[in-house]
Amino acid sequence: MLAFADFSVAVTNARATASWWQEKLGFAVHTVGEPEGHAVVVAPPGERFLLHLCEGFEPVAPGNTGIAFVTDEIEPMVRRMEAAGVLFPEPVRIEPWGGSAKFADPDGNVFWLVGAPASFVRRETARRAPTARRRSRTRPSAPSRSARTSPPARTARARRRPRSRRGRKSR
Repeated sequence: MLAFADFSVAVTNARATASWWQEKLGFAVHTVGEPEGHAVVVAPPGERFLLHLCEGFEPVAPGNTGIAFVTDEIEPMVRRMEAAGVLFPEPVRIEPWGGSAKFADPDGNVFWLVGAPASFVRRETARRAPTARRRSRTRPSAPSRSARTSPPARTARARRRPRSRRGRKSR
């Protein structure tokens, strides 16, 4: 099996940057390798993709990270982020397909904010980070161990008497 672990962004202070993501955008903060913590990662609540705030391994190189976040309400999202103090080096551009903007973290790392139709955002969010409630509606629950190991139910056809070689019912 192979899966994405995280997307790394070099920062000067991982804990301070994690606080910024938490305060400005409501992201969850996780530390890998307790108690000192090898890695500090952030993500929108419930999201499977993680943003690794990498401190001390690579030089900080401000600019476009190529990392994008998607929303179905780009203009209201930009207004909320600006009200929280997030800087946008490239303002929102509305396009027929949705729109885009670019915002920066405290180290000058630039991220994309992409507006997309609500149906796309809902589908992708459900696919990547289904909640327990959503999962139970879209996927049948796994059978219990006893249900998996019990013999299959006999159908009406299987309960019929076997036929003899000549096609008549045996007695």
